[in-house]
Amino acid sequence: MMKRAFELVLGVSLAVLIIAMPSYAQDAAPTLDSAEQLNPQQQRQAKQIQQWVMIAQDRNQNDERRADALRQLARYPNQNSLVAVARSLQDENPRVREAAVVAAEPYQFANRWRMLSPLLKDSDQHVRLAATINLIRNYAEMTPEQQADMGKPANGLFKYLKGKSDPSSQLLLADVYRWYQQFDDANRTYNALLDGDKQNPQIWLGLADNYRAQGEDHQANKVLLQAQKVLPDEANLFYSQALTLVRLEEKKQAADAMEKATELSPDNSYFWYLNGVLQEAFNVDQATASFEKAYEISGAPEQLYAVCDIYVRHGNLKADSCLESLAKVAPAFVIDELKSKRG
Repeated sequence: MMKRAFELVLGVSLAVLIIAMPSYAQDAAPTLDSAEQLNPQQQRQAKQIQQWVMIAQDRNQNDERRADALRQLARYPNQNSLVAVARSLQDENPRVREAAVVAAEPYQFANRWRMLSPLLKDSDQHVRLAATINLIRNYAEMTPEQQADMGKPANGLFKYLKGKSDPSSQLLLADVYRWYQQFDDANRTYNALLDGDKQNPQIWLGLADNYRAQGEDHQANKVLLQAQKVLPDEANLFYSQALTLVRLEEKKQAADAMEKATELSPDNSYFWYLNGVLQEAFNVDQATASFEKAYEISGAPEQLYAVCDIYVRHGNLKADSCLESLAKVAPAFVIDELKSKRG
């Protein structure tokens, strides 16, 4: 359920919901290139990421170790990681190629299509399936030509998953039906899974998303309300509901749902960021505290941008010091843009 930070596609005007994020913040895991600007924890993380980057590309390393390094890089997208992923997608070992497909997941669809579409015809079945799963998630935003190219790989994936009876494969089959816009088949598969297991939040979330994909947000909200009765401590159900309520123009209820998500998952910086976005219309102090919490947890530049943005727009006394910190990791034009927002 977690989407790429800096973007949410909600199906409604986003002007009231999302603070515009500068492009510099995309794929902004820390790197050693700017180590002097990082705190000790970030420096250690940057060093670890660089080690994984080197291992992934070192053909003298054991193939499984290289594959593990690539899977680790999936959590830390940046330019160095991207180079390692792109090279590993062409590796002679299929396990390394398959792991590189996983590592490509955080990047934007246009980039993933360029990198992964050749692997739809890979000689190894597992690589083909991994590439198909990665790309088919974005079927709705593909061009007609891209959708046509997905036809044969999608049929191969359906055949493979229909031959599996375990719940995880059947849940993936339901998701693939949904991504591939076969909504009735997805609905039947999700409900069949719920008949056997109502304790798996991913089934509820998938069913709600299946209604969302058809524009049936009221029905999606009903599913999430039912799920919350079964799983009252599952933060992602409230996160999903918040997005659903935004689409329904129920902004205060959406803010309340997002607040609940932060209570249930207090270490999730993205939830705190979204809470700040939603709360600002109702309580600037609460929104500001949420943005600050998001940055405290992640240390990520996009979270710092959000803090500075709300400081500047609402005349917070800490605005100038925030801008000074942001200037260490952001281009000058970003700082100038924020300064222009002073009231």
